Amino acid sequence: MRKLDLSGWAAIAEIVATVAVVISLLLVAYSIKRNTEEMETSNSNFLYQLDERVTGDLSREPALAALYVKVARGDSLSDVEKFQYMHVQHRYLTVWEIAWTQYRSESLAAIDWLDWDRYLSDYMTGVLPAEWWAEIRSNYKPEFAEHVDSKYAQQ
Repeated sequence: MRKLDLSGWAAIAEIVATVAVVISLLLVAYSIKRNTEEMETSNSNFLYQLDERVTGDLSREPALAALYVKVARGDSLSDVEKFQYMHVQHRYLTVWEIAWTQYRSESLAAIDWLDWDRYLSDYMTGVLPAEWWAEIRSNYKPEFAEHVDSKYAQQ
């Protein structure tokens, strides 16, 4: 058995260092993946909390529920009623816009975005007349407003 000279030991040390770097890079990649998954879950939970606040108001406030019934029947609303109704719709649109923004920034999982987008687009295009959407459209990010426009166009 031959003794290793200094260059032999240096070669072994280089191999060990390379393996250590590869292992540390794999650990960093795993940590980033876990962090991304946790952030996506946290953002999805946040959206559920926002949605619950809005829908909770409807179940606790008979006057708001009555406005939904009036709109569904096609009854006209007073200016005050329309203001109240539009305020609730704005809250739903805000949840949708937050989901859209999180998805675009890759902090909401694609599958969660698809579910939220389907749920909110079906809901909004069913309860918010297109002409009322046009009245408040400028309150939202232009790209998001175009997304909502496309949902109304698909009706």
